[in-house]
This record gives sequence, structure tokens and C-alpha cells, in this order.
Amino acid sequence: MRNALGLTLLELLVTVSIMALVLTLGVPSILSAQKSMQLKGAAEVSYFAFQKARSAAISSQSNIMVILNSSSPWCIAVSDGGLCDCQIYQDCTVNGVEATIQQQDFKLIKMQDLKFGNNDATIFDGVRGLSMGHAGSTVFSDGSNQIKLILSNMGRVRLCVKSGSLGGYETC
Repeated sequence: MRNALGLTLLELLVTVSIMALVLTLGVPSILSAQKSMQLKGAAEVSYFAFQKARSAAISSQSNIMVILNSSSPWCIAVSDGGLCDCQIYQDCTVNGVEATIQQQDFKLIKMQDLKFGNNDATIFDGVRGLSMGHAGSTVFSDGSNQIKLILSNMGRVRLCVKSGSLGGYETC
């Protein structure tokens, strides 16, 4: 009697079929999860940039500016030196440290519906961290889901879901 080592053709075909089925069903959900994670990441990093700007304005007792550029590639920057271009390296800094968010870190995400004051920027005052007259909003989108970042005149920043189904955020 011979003991055969290895796989039979039938075993190999069943294994390949199962792998093809798993890949066919799994890849779209993995890509969808990746887009959702990038969308949440872009929105939350932007949220914290606004919070950092407000905190820096209060602690330094000077005006801090947040500049938003929705052109492709989009970017957001925090600056203690006034208006700057977030597309230019080291142009936007706080205490000499670059403070920018670039689309290249969130390649699947678009910034749209940018509605801020003059020059698509906002200013936090150095006394109370208010953004009086500089409130606004923008929307981050992955194509199927949208998260809206809203800044009030009082300097409050919040995130809400404009469309889609993302957990953890209230609807707008």
C-alpha cells in the first residue's frame, strides 16, 4: 500500500475556489472600510487643528489664523503669522513649527463646500478664542459619505454627518 503525499487536484480546486470567493466578497468591503477610515481621519485631524489654533490663540494671547484651501490638492494650515499658503512648505507655522494638513495624507478624500470668511480663513482672537465674524464650514467626502466640519462664532468646532452612514457622529 502506498501513502500519497501532497494534494489531489480536487482538493486544490476546492481551495482555489474558496480563496476566490473570499477575495471577491472581501476586497470591496476592505476598500469601503479604508475610505471610511480616511474620511474620519481627515475630519478629525482638521477638527483638532482648529482646536489647536484656538488653544494657541488663548495661550499666546495673540490672533491665530486657520487657512483652508479646497483646490486640488486641498490643505489646511494654522498660522501665527497671518495669511499664508498651505501648499508651500514651511509657509504656515505656529511658533516656528509647520502646522499643515495635506490631502496627500488622505488621498481618497475631497474637501468641498468651503464656506469661510475672507480668503477662506478664520481667525481665533487671543483673548477668549472666539472666531466672531469668521465662522464657517466645510465638507469632507469620500464619494458616498460626507462629514461636515462647523465652526461657530463662539469658537466651537464640531463634526456631523451630512450624508451616508458613519457611526460616532450626530447627523447635521
